[in-house]
Amino acid sequence: MSPVHPELRLTLADQQGLRWAQQQVTAHHYLHHPVDVRARPLAYVIVLADEPVGCLIFGRPESTRCTGWYGSVEDVQAGRCPLTRWQILNLARVWLDPRVQMGGDWYIPNAASRMLAQALRRVGYDYLMHWPVVWMDEPYEIREVLSYCDTSKHRGTLYRACNFVLRRVNARGIETYVRPLRRLTHAERAEIARASRACPRARRKRLARAVLWPPLFGEEAG
Repeated sequence: MSPVHPELRLTLADQQGLRWAQQQVTAHHYLHHPVDVRARPLAYVIVLADEPVGCLIFGRPESTRCTGWYGSVEDVQAGRCPLTRWQILNLARVWLDPRVQMGGDWYIPNAASRMLAQALRRVGYDYLMHWPVVWMDEPYEIREVLSYCDTSKHRGTLYRACNFVLRRVNARGIETYVRPLRRLTHAERAEIARASRACPRARRKRLARAVLWPPLFGEEAG
């Protein structure tokens, strides 16, 4: 009987896991740089037999506007684009231990695409629970994930395997791939709303806006 190999598992990273993922991509990813904390990163750690063997890091795109694609709430209201910047995520880093890749001692076929497919099913909910929504009355549901492909470094095979579509190519040959996400369930939206109401950061921002822009009509303070 052939030996049974342990299965890969995808785990949502805590702060320690995020630090580990940032260290791995800094050391091994071709960019050799962590994801900027201003992008509000969220990481998944890929685990094999209780040993971390890879990671995926998502975050907000560096660009807050892409003509005809996404922009501000005002841009959407004016018909300049269909999505707000808050409805877009960036798959910023992918790293898999060479031992799990072809030719490695622990080779597992299609490991990267399998783990990314799992993450894409989860990230629209996980991200908004980890980074709670501030303005629930504005579009917040994450509709698409984009990722950039430097064609001098790789060919975008992983993106195509996970049903990303080439959206654009810039003058430097950097390709932008995009993939839609599933819609949130009613129960997930309710959980996200509860997380928003409980989040101290979101509550502070809502209070600050209420002070600056009080409602035109309402009860006067007693």
